[in-house]
Amino acid sequence: MAEGTLQPESATLPCCPSLSYDHGRPGPATQLASLDRTHAPVAECEARIQIDELDNGRLIVNRPFRGILSAQGLTTFEALYTFAGGDEVRRVKSRRTVRIELPAPTAHDATAVRVFYLKRHEPPRWSEQWRPLLNFGKPILGGRNEWQAILKFQAAGIPTMTPVAFGESQGRSLVLTEDLGTDYTLLDWAQSVANNSSRHADFAPTADEAQKRTVIHRVAALARRMHAVGAHHQDFYLNHILWCGDPADFDFRVIDLGRVGFSPRLSQRWIRKDLAQLDYSARTLSCADRLRFLRLYLGRPFTRSDRELVRKIARKSRHIASHSAKHQL
Repeated sequence: MAEGTLQPESATLPCCPSLSYDHGRPGPATQLASLDRTHAPVAECEARIQIDELDNGRLIVNRPFRGILSAQGLTTFEALYTFAGGDEVRRVKSRRTVRIELPAPTAHDATAVRVFYLKRHEPPRWSEQWRPLLNFGKPILGGRNEWQAILKFQAAGIPTMTPVAFGESQGRSLVLTEDLGTDYTLLDWAQSVANNSSRHADFAPTADEAQKRTVIHRVAALARRMHAVGAHHQDFYLNHILWCGDPADFDFRVIDLGRVGFSPRLSQRWIRKDLAQLDYSARTLSCADRLRFLRLYLGRPFTRSDRELVRKIARKSRHIASHSAKHQL
């Protein structure tokens, strides 16, 4: 069994004796089924952020950023896709992400720049198209899914990236988002709590129990809201939640939405997968901390019927640990 994963036999609360059963409340299936899982259509989301279509519809831009792009001649799909500047930060299969700086002069600073991340998707390989079908899944190709997910998260009030531009042409696509000003993730925080050290000067390690409880409460509320609007992340690890701005503000942003799915009736399978991914990446925290998260996520005290939910989350978390070890992830 992977170190730190929820124990399916003991996680029914002996490992966290401060939590108690409530015999009169519904179990997780009833509770989760009662969440309001509605989300705004993409067209409505786009209208809320004032989308402008350029290049005969091949490029769409969040209107407040149009001037910055226009000043650099980045008003067509081809111009933005082939932009030569920037530093590569990630390359995975057919997609490449670069960090770019664009001039954005203001009345007070003529040399000001804004920082963005440009994710380019090349035409997908055949393996990317047929491999999901072997598991009865649907291929998620290009950047459209992530762009739509960002818009829907914005519309639902789920803190995420700021959408700037999206484009498609001849099997290629791009997504441009604004830099959030940090690379400090909740995985960094969890590891700093466990190791009493931090790689980020603004986030000194702390044993403050109040801070830890606030983090757990905020993440539980974020996960609950995401599932309530019918979204499942599919890569819901702590390193995909950024801690932005002043640490005291607990400003968390969900990133890497490339595989997010939406459903008006979200399956518990997808919910458990997201929760197990969080549990796996939070394994340096105590069992009590992770059970506190689950109780806050459910929004009620634990009941005896929650045994099976905890077992399934623990089982999936162990599977993720085994897969990660096998593939050295």
